[in-house]
Amino acid sequence: MKQKIACMVVALLTTMGIYAQNQTFYDAITASSSELNGTARFVAVGGAMGALGGDASTVAYNPAGIGVYRSSELSITGNLHWTNTSMGGQQPSNYITANLANVSYIGTWLNPKAKGVITINFGITYNRLKNFSREGRYYNSAQPYSLSQFITQQTNGLDPMAFSQEVRDQFTDQNIGWRSILGYQAYLFNPIDGTNQYVSKFALEGGKPVSSNLQFSEHGSVSEYALSLGGNVANIFYWGMSVNCDYLYYQKRITQQETFNDGYSYTLANHYQMEGSGFTYKVGFIVKPVNWLRIGGAFHTPTWFYIKDWTSAEIGFKNNLDYKREETPRADGWLNLQSPLKALGSIGFVLGKFGFIGVDYEYSNYHCGMILRNGDNHLTPEMEEMNDAAKNALTDRHTVRIGMEFKPIEALSLRLGGGYSFPYTMTDASRPYYSNDVRCDTEYYNNQNAYNATCGIGYRIGRHAIDLAYVWQVNNATYYSFADADPISLRSVRNQVVLTYGIRF
Repeated sequence: MKQKIACMVVALLTTMGIYAQNQTFYDAITASSSELNGTARFVAVGGAMGALGGDASTVAYNPAGIGVYRSSELSITGNLHWTNTSMGGQQPSNYITANLANVSYIGTWLNPKAKGVITINFGITYNRLKNFSREGRYYNSAQPYSLSQFITQQTNGLDPMAFSQEVRDQFTDQNIGWRSILGYQAYLFNPIDGTNQYVSKFALEGGKPVSSNLQFSEHGSVSEYALSLGGNVANIFYWGMSVNCDYLYYQKRITQQETFNDGYSYTLANHYQMEGSGFTYKVGFIVKPVNWLRIGGAFHTPTWFYIKDWTSAEIGFKNNLDYKREETPRADGWLNLQSPLKALGSIGFVLGKFGFIGVDYEYSNYHCGMILRNGDNHLTPEMEEMNDAAKNALTDRHTVRIGMEFKPIEALSLRLGGGYSFPYTMTDASRPYYSNDVRCDTEYYNNQNAYNATCGIGYRIGRHAIDLAYVWQVNNATYYSFADADPISLRSVRNQVVLTYGIRF
């Protein structure tokens, strides 16, 4: 087992009385993350349209894309996901969802003089930015350590008399963490007489390997509603801006089961949920210095989220024929989150009437741009410690996208694309824990690289267009059941089919 950097954070924070602290910076990463989604045309070229525009989903990346429109458009997009998630190279778990990915209306005012300001465009769009839905499981028949060791470590230093009060009173005692309460109820540790120290069930069994079974499920999404304004100046300069309201919904359930050598077993189940809304402002431009070249850039302010979350847990344990169960109350919390800002640079090559090639680069300042505040929007000492932990754990995120569209005939479009996101979590990063916390879950995962390959086809008949796309997307991470546990590879392969219908008028 490896010692992680957050173990030092625990020592700093456990005496600070942050009993109501529900969130960690890992939850903030979840809330602020996005992935390739949008219209079928946009995803078919890997999202590399920041310098090209003319598609409703470009508003979510470079709002200047709305300025390229020469006519009004109404479009709707649906998608189908099936996600295969494997842990430690074991049999993957499958999960299927269907979603509304994009709905948009772009209205165009065309200058009848066709000089100076050529068009002014207005847009109302809905984009689904992230789909969290997936499930994973991992089994180890001879795990050389136990979660009971970690819970015991969290309990050390606590007076054993604290557990003599009624269980309902223990849950209201700000000196006792809820995972310690459940561990005590399930006999995961015993007190050492005359001390405030404890010995784990694993140690009492002589350190013999245990059978472990991990399962997790994630559900929810991040959606964005945008009001956009843009225009075309002399068919050379295109500009755009958008005001965006983001909606976040995320829930996860984690189950950790262990069976000891003497036949004793327990199951710890944790629930966590976030729901909130946020605000973002985006501006962008596209320049056409010559007919075959487009250069684009965009800037996204941080998204300022206000998030409400809740957590609860339950433990069931069995010794021979004796089965018992204990559960925590529900704990509610509030969080203000400033997500990282983003900057995008794009270049596009227009191949006359035969298509285009696009290349995009996206930067997100995760290292110092993600800031957590409490529900009153105050940067408390506890939140400052959390933000410092995030700086030590995260680097800035860099994403490259490339795509192309080829038109063998005017009505038919063939598309290919792909993208790569570099890791932005340090390999030795770890989740902060609090010995008096209400959170009973202990797991976390460090994101590694992510990449995708895309393709698609589009056909236009007069004012009508139908586009179809396929996306193969891989997200790699390293999973830890708790800070000192051995790493488990976590790989999610998401297959997505996207269909868009649009009409221009």
